[in-house]
Amino acid sequence: MASKPKTYQDLMEEARKYGVNNNALFVQAAEQYSMQFAVIQQIKKTLQRDKNLITSKEYVKGRENVCAHPLIRELPKHVDSANKTLGVMLEILTKLGKPSAPEGKLAELMKDD
Repeated sequence: MASKPKTYQDLMEEARKYGVNNNALFVQAAEQYSMQFAVIQQIKKTLQRDKNLITSKEYVKGRENVCAHPLIRELPKHVDSANKTLGVMLEILTKLGKPSAPEGKLAELMKDD
């Protein structure tokens, strides 16, 4: 089962854990990914709503040509672009960030108060 998609806030929370939440490159990449994700979701909604994935175009002399819905061709391009953006974000996290140190038992006990 696929995991829940990451929102902009989720991405920035991960960035905070790695100490790159103020990195301009990461922030810009997260904003870009958020926009790409919204476009992908809109394309999927449109394709599900239309249900007819085949369309026809009329060319010269009234001849009709049957072809696939134009969004079918666009979806993989946007998904690929979003994947590349996530790759950039992962690279920034691993090269410029450091995971926060795990908290000890004392810190956990102090939180409970």
